[in-house]
Parts: sequence; C-alpha cells; structure tokens
Amino acid sequence: MVEEIVTVAKESTYDFQKTAYPGDPLRHLFSDWVSYYRLKWAIARVLQPKSILEIGVRFGYSALAFLNASPSAQYLGIDLDVPTFGGSVGAIDRARKACSQYHAEFVIADSMKMERFPGGRYDLIHVDGQQDGSGTMHDLILAASQASYILLDGYFWSRANLFAASEFLYRYRDLIESSYVIPGYAGELLIKLRIQDATNTSAGAERTIVSSSGHTRDCYLYDELYRHAGGAVLENACLSTIARLASAGPVDRALDIQCGGGDLSIKLAERGFEVTAIDDSQKAIELARETISGNQRFSSLISLQCNEINGTDIRGQYGVAVAVDAVEHKKPFELDRLYQRIAEHLSQDGLFIVHTYPNLWYYQYEHRRRLKIASQIGAYLPAEPRSRYELFMHINEQSPRVLKRQLGQYFPYVHVWFGHPENVGENLQRKFSISEMRAAPDLFAVASHSPIRVAKLLSQTRMEALDEVEVKRIEMSVGSYPSKMRTSSRHTLSVELRNNSMTDLKSVAPYPVHLAYHWLSAEGKLVEFDGERTLIVPDAKAGSSDVYEISVATPVQPGSFLLRVTLVQEGIRWFDQVPNGVYCDLEIACSTF
Repeated sequence: MVEEIVTVAKESTYDFQKTAYPGDPLRHLFSDWVSYYRLKWAIARVLQPKSILEIGVRFGYSALAFLNASPSAQYLGIDLDVPTFGGSVGAIDRARKACSQYHAEFVIADSMKMERFPGGRYDLIHVDGQQDGSGTMHDLILAASQASYILLDGYFWSRANLFAASEFLYRYRDLIESSYVIPGYAGELLIKLRIQDATNTSAGAERTIVSSSGHTRDCYLYDELYRHAGGAVLENACLSTIARLASAGPVDRALDIQCGGGDLSIKLAERGFEVTAIDDSQKAIELARETISGNQRFSSLISLQCNEINGTDIRGQYGVAVAVDAVEHKKPFELDRLYQRIAEHLSQDGLFIVHTYPNLWYYQYEHRRRLKIASQIGAYLPAEPRSRYELFMHINEQSPRVLKRQLGQYFPYVHVWFGHPENVGENLQRKFSISEMRAAPDLFAVASHSPIRVAKLLSQTRMEALDEVEVKRIEMSVGSYPSKMRTSSRHTLSVELRNNSMTDLKSVAPYPVHLAYHWLSAEGKLVEFDGERTLIVPDAKAGSSDVYEISVATPVQPGSFLLRVTLVQEGIRWFDQVPNGVYCDLEIACSTF
C-alpha cells in the first residue's frame, strides 16, 4: 500500500496553494509544502475514507487535501485555536469557510482534556505532530480506540514526538496490523489498526482500547504473567519471598487470595501448608490447575476455587493468608470487606501477608524526578510509566500510608515496608531515607492479631554467612548419572541435600547459597573452577532432607574428567574447600559424539 501512496503522490497535480490563505504568516514556506500536502492527498485518495477526524486544523490545508481526494467523506476538525504548537488564532474560521462545499464541521476544543473523541469510529484520524511528546501520546491513545487508520503528521518534527510515537507503537503493538513511515517534509506515520468493536467501551482512553479490543483480565493474566513462564513453576523472586515470609507464621492452613497461575500456592504447599487458592478469573484457575497437576507431590495439598474473594464462603481459621498483587485491583470499600473477612478467619498468631506493586510514591515522585532529569540531558522516558496492564487493571494503587491505615482498621498490629523483591529484607533491617522510599518499587505488609516479630520476618528474607561448623553439618549425594556425556552439552542431575545445620539454606541476599560445580581433570587438576549456579528452590530447611536438580554444562574439549558437585555461598566460601568439605566427585568421560 505504501508504494501505491508514494506513486500516487508523485503523479498528483494537487496544489494546496490554490486554496491557501494568503495572509498565512508561514506563506514563505508554501513552496516547500506542495509535496507535503500532495502526500496527504495521496493517502486519502488510496484509502478513500468515508469519515475523517483531524486533530489540529490550523487553516485547513490538510482538510482540503483529504476532502479533495475523497469528496464524499464526512469530516470533523478539532483545533484549540491558539498560537502555540504551530497554531494561529482565528485560523479555524478560515478553514471552516474554505471547506464549506464539503461535509465538514469544525470544533474549537482541547483534545488533551478529552477522554474520547466526539463521534464514533472514523476511517481515518489525522493527528497533528506539532506537539510535545505527552500530547502526541495522548491523541494517539484516543485515536487507537476509534480509528481504522491513524495518520501522525510530523513523525520527524522532534525527538520528543518521534520517541512518543515509537513508544505508542511498542505499547500497543497487539492492536496494530501494520505501520508505515513515509519520509518527506516532516515525515508521516501511517498506522493500520486491527478491526475492533467500538461499541464496547468504558470510561478512559486506556480502558476504551482494552475493552474495544476484547481484552479482559483473563487475557492479561495469560499475556502478562504466564505466557513467558512456559507454564512451569515460576521462579519468581517475589513469590519465593512471600512463601518464606509465610513460614514465619503457623504452618497449617493457608489462604492464597487472587492465586493467579498457582505458582505461590505450590510454594506454600512445598512448605507444608494446606492451601485454599481462590481467583475470580476462570483463565487463572485453568492455568493454576495445569501448573498444580504437573506437581503431583504437592497437588493434594491445594484446593482451587473460582470465585470473587468477598463472595467466597470462607470457613475455619487460617494460619496464613496471602494477597500478592491483588489489593491494587480492588476499590477501597472492597478492600474494607476483604480485610474484615481475613481478620475474622485469621488465627490469633496468624499472619496476613500483602505485596503490592507499584509503591504509588514511585510513580508520583520518583518517575517525575527521573522525567525532569531526562529532559535536562536530552534523554527520553515515557511520560506514562505504567504498562497497559497497570493502566487497565490498577484501580487502587497503594501508598504506604493508605495501606497501613486501612489494614490498621481490622488488625491491631501492622508492619509495612519498602522493598525490591530481590532484597526484600533491607528495609526490615534499617530505616530508609525519603529518596529510598520513593524509589522502592514494591510495598510489603504483614498484619496480625498478635505482635509481629520483625526479626523473624527478617530472618526469613535473608541468608547470613555460615561458619565452617555449620557447613560441616550439611551432606549431599548425587543420584544416577550418565558416565558419558557429549562435549559442550547440558545435563540435569538430581542432588539430595541433607541439611543437618541449624540454618535454612536460601538462595537470597546478602550471601545466597547455590548449587554449583567444578570440572577437574582425571588427575584432580582444575579445568573449570567457576561452574554455573543453580538456585536452591524451595529453601533447604534446617533439619530437612530434599532433592534438587542441578544444571551442568560440560567442557568444550573431550577427555576424562571429575565433575565435582558442591555448594557455594556467594562472597563467603565454596563448601568443598573447608576441611571435610561438602561435595561429590563423579567420573565423566566427555566426547564429541
């Protein structure tokens, strides 16, 4: 199509100057604009739109080009009628007169204050590119829910405009069938959108796009959370952290609120909990059922319910209730009801654990600060930091004050802290500065009917340095393994860890413990010291014995080797290097075939 447009533009004799306003203060540029408006004329000639909406009219030159090429089209032009962003006061009146012979209407209005453009669907929406990046993004978002084609004028006007338009293409790529950049005076970006049902809309531009595309929470659950996980148990730092925090409470019954794909439910079951997992999305429950069925060892400990949590018949007492990335999806009155019900069904020494993203202060203050810095150094950050999922699904993002106050109405003891999932415990250990608070993306909270032992929570989230005495109390063995392996290949081995120490082994900061290995020659000389790491998931609890899988990469060169499987505590020691070290040596012959 773009080749046809370019060809038609080259062959066109359309000359906007014949109807241009002689008093235009930019008339000295008219000769440069002839090919510019011929391209717009060609776009309308090829597309033959029956309805056109234009944002940014000025003297109506684009309107006349479109209508000359498609004279039966219904046209609506919107202009703020101000001298900024290339505008000219009174120009819209001139445009109205110039287009009087066509089906054209003009409105003085600010598109930036609109949540939806007037009217329904348009075959073509033309967006004026002489704006800042925020204005361009706003108009493109609105256009995406009402247009079959979007034509962005001035794609190359400025870097801010270019970056904003490119951000739009990335963020809404699933709504776009194709897009074309046509170089020229200012550059034109022509976007063809997928067919949508514009009758199904809701308040707000982002919600309009989502609902008009047929998206629901079910779709987002799949697209955003599970598509990239491959359906396997998600080794998600946040979920692992929540499961560890849960172990600070009574290990009996657990309630997993808005359970999603069931990954956290499995982690809780691995720790000995009998889990009731609830989600109001049928897609989530189906995904959870698939995930749990693949883990027969713990599936009997998990029961699934598809229901809205406040409409679920909750019975008995729970030692732990968890709500991970759930509270930001509920209105304040819904949270009141949720917190009240959890308080009624939480045992006296039980824990209600909440994780929410984002910490609202991050978007309110930190992103604004970063935008200012980016502007000063000429870098680009999107004005809107939220993903489409967040914009559609987050109706009640939490600040630490609001989260603590609302929980405090139902629980006498509440502890809220800031964190990164990879290092959750730091704010439990020390007070954060104001800048650290606003820069932390996550919020965690624990609520209870009994005093909260912060030191116990902290111990669940950190891995401290083990001394040699504790290391010597750990034993390991490797299950059956192939004695012959191909060079430059990967293999998975089963390792049994018997943790007879007094400390849980965890792959978390500040000194994570990992399964690892060395390759040695048959004579015992090092060939490869720093083998790949494998996380210990779930944690190897003190006094427990469990089996883990370790991933091993073989040497590049063939030969006879010893594969030494061991553990390493990062920044502290390799466990095979203490007296009576912890390791297993396996004789392996590596060949090229």
